[in-house]
Amino acid sequence: MKLLRKLTAISALILSQGLVLQAANAQANDFPNKSLNYIVPFPPGGPSDVAGRVLADALGKKLNQTIVVENKSGASGTIGINQLIRSKPDGYTVASLAAPSLTAPFILSQAPYDLEKDIKSVGTAYITPLVIVVNAKKYPDITNMKSLAQAAKNNKDGINYTSAAVGSTANLAMELIKKDLGVKMTHIPYRGSAPAVTAVLAGDVAVMYSDLVAVLTQIKAGNLRPIAVNTDQRLDELPEVPTLQEQDIQASKAVSWSGLLVPKDTPDETVKILSDALEEVVNDPETQTRLKAVGAYPYYTDSQTMQETIARDSAIWSGVIEENNLRQN
Repeated sequence: MKLLRKLTAISALILSQGLVLQAANAQANDFPNKSLNYIVPFPPGGPSDVAGRVLADALGKKLNQTIVVENKSGASGTIGINQLIRSKPDGYTVASLAAPSLTAPFILSQAPYDLEKDIKSVGTAYITPLVIVVNAKKYPDITNMKSLAQAAKNNKDGINYTSAAVGSTANLAMELIKKDLGVKMTHIPYRGSAPAVTAVLAGDVAVMYSDLVAVLTQIKAGNLRPIAVNTDQRLDELPEVPTLQEQDIQASKAVSWSGLLVPKDTPDETVKILSDALEEVVNDPETQTRLKAVGAYPYYTDSQTMQETIARDSAIWSGVIEENNLRQN
């Protein structure tokens, strides 16, 4: 009799666990059956916001659900990422990851999160081409990276450069580049791309490492001269401008990219549904055209590859930040 009761109890436990698993699978198979929340950890109107809205629109159509974009900006994107981390891990809340949020744990005095432990990657969506420009009128002799290095060596104090922000991919990559070139270059920070571009146009700063969209109009007007791009191949918009790799700059591998995140306990089946949908929209010609129009070059990688990229870039940027004493006290 005791054995029978024990077997009955075991059977009931197995049945209950099976029902829970069935319910979880049913939920995953039914995903998504309601609207999703898409957190953009940056202000409205910026590159990450505009590209994020393109992706949200395309993903919404693909998943046949409304996707609501929520701007949760502040503290280098960490406020929005922390909101994601605290969200229910059911796949109905996603967030975009861009360079400032990736480097924040290594720059801020107290790390706000650990991207290798606190989240799951869905997949990368695009890269943001970066271009090195100089004031065309004030620096007529700087036409490539070699002449930039020479100009810096000719000045006992080196040369100044700017970027969109402290800790941006452009800022950190330029620290690698100046090491490659063996020159002194001092970063002059501004609050965003617009004032930084203004400073270069005014001749207050010699060089800017910038996302393409922020400087393309001034390049076409002849006010800024592009001397290098950080992509694997030359850009269609700037076919005459050589890549960093063509100019033997090892730091050419430093790329600005963006992808989607979900909370760490989100079921793998749900992550795959989101990742597969992301792959399809990123490879869709209409979405590609819309992304390129805002300076985002479509570039999909799956969840595992994105997680590996986070680990690789975290190692690179944390080293640059430590070596150049960029961590806030």
